[in-house]
Amino acid sequence: MKIKKILNHNTAVVDEDGQEVILIGKGICFGKKVGDGINPAQIEKKFVMSSSELNLNLQKVLISLPLDEVDLVDQMIQNIRLSFTKKLSDSLYVSLCDHIHYALKNYQAGISIHNDLLQEISHFYPDEYKLGLACIEIISKQTDIRLPIDEAGFIAMHIINAEVENGIGTSNIRRITIVVDDVLGLISEYFRIHIDESSLTYFRLINHLKYFARKVVIDRQFDDNQKDEKLLGMLKEAYPDAYLCALNIKEFIRAKYNVDSSNEELTYLIIHIQRSIE
Repeated sequence: MKIKKILNHNTAVVDEDGQEVILIGKGICFGKKVGDGINPAQIEKKFVMSSSELNLNLQKVLISLPLDEVDLVDQMIQNIRLSFTKKLSDSLYVSLCDHIHYALKNYQAGISIHNDLLQEISHFYPDEYKLGLACIEIISKQTDIRLPIDEAGFIAMHIINAEVENGIGTSNIRRITIVVDDVLGLISEYFRIHIDESSLTYFRLINHLKYFARKVVIDRQFDDNQKDEKLLGMLKEAYPDAYLCALNIKEFIRAKYNVDSSNEELTYLIIHIQRSIE
């Protein structure tokens, strides 16, 4: 096992069956050069990423990362994978290594970054938010540094992004969260109600609004299906208030995001809204 690339004293890149593999261990590259062998006993961690792009991005991040921070992020991700049933992309290693490194630097510099979507993230993504809180606890136990609770929201956003196979970016997750919050606010304001956040109805509504918001933010369009006009007419007659509320949402999305909702999407909105007000 020979060194192909040296990232720092503790991190080397080697070739295994034509694939670049990242090896980490204390002093694993100290006094060595490209082409030298690696002592297997010194290897503490081994990263085999799912794509060459992720591999290269992780290498860029690890160059400036102290070994204790790599250990910290590895503990966090192990806990996330053990506690979470959803499949997560290897991109989580890259994004969390980078984020935690700068979060700790900001803390040491006395810089606190406010997460203005913390409440929305905790409501719309409760599982990911709990994992974010758990990560803060891991950091606290390992370093005696208590990061602000805002960081739980930021970590949750990285987990959410890793749930999508190719990743959509935390900036898009932020936009999706804003759309969900806006639409939920329109429903609550229209009917002057507060939907029980512990109810199955709320869970179903939020899940659908996440899908709806993703179509607005990422796809920027809905596939219209004229065959849904008959069903839409039936729902209009059966649930007139939910229908009008859905139309308000459609106009709001058109005005703010320049995206026109389809008949199919209107029918889903009406059904979920009706369930919510019942």
